[in-house]
Amino acid sequence: MSVAHNRPTMAESKPLSPTAAHVLGLLLIACGALIALAAFGIGPLRDEGINGPAMLGVAAGGCFGGAGLALIAGPQSPLAARLFGILALGGLAVIGNWVAFGGGGRDCGGSVSLAFIGISGRLTDLSCRIPFGIGALACDGMLAVMAARTLQFAAGGPPRLATLVRAADWLLLASLAPILLPLLLFALGSAAAGAVATRIRSGAWPRNEAFIARQKERLAKLRAKPPAGSS
Repeated sequence: MSVAHNRPTMAESKPLSPTAAHVLGLLLIACGALIALAAFGIGPLRDEGINGPAMLGVAAGGCFGGAGLALIAGPQSPLAARLFGILALGGLAVIGNWVAFGGGGRDCGGSVSLAFIGISGRLTDLSCRIPFGIGALACDGMLAVMAARTLQFAAGGPPRLATLVRAADWLLLASLAPILLPLLLFALGSAAAGAVATRIRSGAWPRNEAFIARQKERLAKLRAKPPAGSS
């Protein structure tokens, strides 16, 4: 005799209760307020840690504050939650765009890994701007999609503003090109290298026999199918 244990999976996990969402949201708002006030030398945090203009502190605070307000709004106020989500992502985009495209020199620390390219240590000026620029473009694309879909939601949902939403989706795809293209090239290069290695080792190019068999079966069915209009 076996006993089935129903354990909740990630897909079945329950959302935050309203009380927990309010508490977490208020904590995020408080963190955001401390960061924003620090940009003006107010509060326990130091403005020297911002390493930039005061707007960066305000933008960072907006990330936390927007996320907290979105949690508090919750599913009860979906439009407000979407707007506060735009505020949070917009703050992140401001920081990334300033680091990537703003004036002055740059000095970053840490590591960056993209496909088969890895950079670690101190990054100065251009080597600092490039990874932040890639992230900033991705944030800008996601922000455009969020804004377009929020406008569509406010206008009553699909099919309203479908052209605007499609344009935002294409903009997001274009903004992700610096990430997707190296990954695609790496995947194609790996597949080509594997095919060449198989050719050298066995004297024949690799063949996907299962795929070829499926295509032959599909072609045979199409040939056996009587033409339309025949009796």
